Amino acid sequence: MRNWLSARMREIGSSHYEVIREQEVAVENRPDLRVHSRNPEFGLISVEIKLADADHWNGNTLVNKIETQLANQYMHENGSHTGFYLLANAAKPLKKEIDSKTGKVKRRAFAKKVAGKNVNFAGLLTLCDARAAAVTAGLGGNKLIDVIAVDLSER
Repeated sequence: MRNWLSARMREIGSSHYEVIREQEVAVENRPDLRVHSRNPEFGLISVEIKLADADHWNGNTLVNKIETQLANQYMHENGSHTGFYLLANAAKPLKKEIDSKTGKVKRRAFAKKVAGKNVNFAGLLTLCDARAAAVTAGLGGNKLIDVIAVDLSER
């Protein structure tokens, strides 16, 4: 996802900005993508990408990373004014699939627990949007964090 997005951004905006991937600056903690304007007055944009359906991400962590990672680590650098938190649901069916012969679950749909409650991808987005708004309010200045969703689940 990171490689694809950075390549597309470079194709369409190379005269306006430069996109640096995390692995190119891996010495320090960096966002997945850092967008540097060709005009220094426009500052920096951080893009943090999470594949939300990955088993190693629990729902609470996905919601909390907006503050603990994006805001607290990446938004405090000089010139950093905007952070995008891109959540992708990448390889899950839209709804749980049940085997018609056995009645057992063949494939599970997106499901995470946040604060002890089960949420689907849309529910996770709602919670992340609310957290981003709260965190943005606490950042001060003209700083903004916004959540972007990409649902690539089967339709």
